[in-house]
Amino acid sequence: MDSAITFSELLTYTEIETRRWKEWFTAHPEALDRPCDIAKAGTVRALLLHIFATELFFAHSILDLPMPDWANLRSQTLDELFGMSDDACNKFREFFSQAKTEDWGQSKDLGFANLKASKRKMVAQAFLHGVHHRSQLATFLRQEGFDGTWVHDLILTDVMS
Repeated sequence: MDSAITFSELLTYTEIETRRWKEWFTAHPEALDRPCDIAKAGTVRALLLHIFATELFFAHSILDLPMPDWANLRSQTLDELFGMSDDACNKFREFFSQAKTEDWGQSKDLGFANLKASKRKMVAQAFLHGVHHRSQLATFLRQEGFDGTWVHDLILTDVMS
């Protein structure tokens, strides 16, 4: 058995957390438009858009797809907002199912700040970026007086054994 965590396992964890956040926001829709300075987003909704658009950016990058029209990403409803993450996760699964060993090491220009990264590094960035911002969001919401969030630890999920 390989002792390493796989990207498929991290994707499953991401999907579980995202589903739980959607359920939480369904119960607390008033939190979506709360002012929030995390990642200079402005609101909680804009922070979620930032998280999910980043997932979508990297999912499109690793599959060599054209970038979505960022100005027209829809985020007015929870289904629109969280649908971006669903779309990105489906694209990650597609890449995982077809990628050859050499595909993971393929470097690509990210289109900003003269940065290049391997597809492997882009996948890691997408997942870790989301984990970081979701943890900031959970702390922010607790400080704003919202209850009902959960412990977000991987150990408390059925991902991995």
